[in-house]
Amino acid sequence: MGLYLEEVAVVRRLSRFCRHAAVHLCVWAGAIALLAPPARAQMLADGIAALVNDKVITFVQINEEVGETEKLLRQNYTGEDLFERVKEAKLNVLRALIERELIIQDFKKSGGFIPDTYTNERIGDIIRTQYGGDRVAFVKTLYERGTTMQKFKDELQDNAIVGYMRNRNVIQTVLVSPYQIEEYYQQNLRLFVQDEQLKVSTIVLRKALFNSTRTDPKTGKTVEYDPQQEIAQEILYKLDTGSTFADLAKNYSEGSNKDEGGYLGWVTQNGRLAIRADLWPYIAKLQPGQHTDVIPTSDGYYYIIEVDDRKKAQIVPLDDVRSQIEQQVISEQSELRQQAWLDSLRAKAFIKMFL
Repeated sequence: MGLYLEEVAVVRRLSRFCRHAAVHLCVWAGAIALLAPPARAQMLADGIAALVNDKVITFVQINEEVGETEKLLRQNYTGEDLFERVKEAKLNVLRALIERELIIQDFKKSGGFIPDTYTNERIGDIIRTQYGGDRVAFVKTLYERGTTMQKFKDELQDNAIVGYMRNRNVIQTVLVSPYQIEEYYQQNLRLFVQDEQLKVSTIVLRKALFNSTRTDPKTGKTVEYDPQQEIAQEILYKLDTGSTFADLAKNYSEGSNKDEGGYLGWVTQNGRLAIRADLWPYIAKLQPGQHTDVIPTSDGYYYIIEVDDRKKAQIVPLDDVRSQIEQQVISEQSELRQQAWLDSLRAKAFIKMFL
């Protein structure tokens, strides 16, 4: 008996959905029929990508949004791979347009409206700040973009609606307690491990474009040598006989940090402060005050690096990352709240996609 009632319930829900869909399709079809022939032809030419209740989203709207992305994809992909990636990009844009339309419809259904004074003031601000008060130049720009003043006003209103509704339904509902911050910190300690840091200074010489030649006094043969490498070895000798690294860097280095005595700052093996990977092995075990030998690199330079100080790997204290964690928790909760809110709007709407 229970199974029978469950089947009846499913059938009734399907029946209601079909009736609901049919009503919307009929309304849409009737609306098109009432349009003047040119407008009706334009809508059909645009191609319908989706229906959101009584609102039509066209392929033209999607193509306008995805145009720049498609250009970039065409530079990197071809054939079936390009087709799939462009299709995915268009599908993502369509979903975003549907969500936007659901938000706008919910706002208007609840009786909300954006006064014309708001859009007029915003347009006035744009003309004043971006066009030096030249309204003609602003209108000309709209024309060149293929849009009208009314369409621009509508877009401003829609943007204001979406911003207001997200703020009311998502942002204002998110509260983060000190306990949540501490819990996030304890559960994600690995994210707050600070790698070992070395405070370093560098002397950089560019390898000579062409080697010089000289006679080897031992063999009497002509040999090639890089005069820049000999300068680097001379610098190394002066370091080992008491000259200061900073003075030598100012006098010899070709690096952009030469005026600071070669000071580069704190570096790590990985992450945001990472020094180039081929140099780390030379400095990894040096103690403060020690320097490397001359390091030739594959891109045409000689390096000499001095370690000025070291910091051991450690976990960053909670107080140093509290605000960072708070923003992360707010972001995660906002995403969850927004998803739940949009899901509730979808559940109440008739949506049909044709992409």
